[in-house]
Amino acid sequence: CSACMELKPRFDMLELGCKRIGEEDTHSYCRDCLQDLFESSVTDSTLFPPRCCGIPISLNTCSHFFTAAFMIRFEEKVEELSTPDPCYCSNKDCVKFIRPYHIRAGVALCPSCSHGTCALCKRPVHQGLCPDDPSVKMLMDLAGTEKWQRCNNCNNMIELTIGCFHMSCRCGNQFCYLCGVKWKGCRCP
Repeated sequence: CSACMELKPRFDMLELGCKRIGEEDTHSYCRDCLQDLFESSVTDSTLFPPRCCGIPISLNTCSHFFTAAFMIRFEEKVEELSTPDPCYCSNKDCVKFIRPYHIRAGVALCPSCSHGTCALCKRPVHQGLCPDDPSVKMLMDLAGTEKWQRCNNCNNMIELTIGCFHMSCRCGNQFCYLCGVKWKGCRCP
């Protein structure tokens, strides 16, 4: 075995096609070392995917060395590490990877603890628009430039074109257009 340097029966070895310059034999791994290598790659993402001489070792070439439970765990890790912008449960007692098919309308529902996580900001699920959403950031930047105001009750955007600063939102809330505070709760003119 290239890792533990012990002689093992051929049926208990996986021979790979790689070798370093100056070596005569290709690298081979015994069952135990192969399991250790793959196990390490699942627990330490810097070692993923498992490789020899920088070449990834395909799970298909050595699947007969592993239990069905490990194969499932390894395939889940492959999915986690290959998911762009992965989402993890925001419940500090859980923090498990939430698979993409558990994300609906920007909310990731953890199958382990049923906690909701915002898929954009990765914090606990919240009402309304996510402040980390790029389109919301663009809208808020435009609102600042255009001096629009948000209703302090329903967060709808309001634009004053003419008239006084006393706003009546479609939700029924009344507020000051200058500062956004409930009407008659400020000292604005």
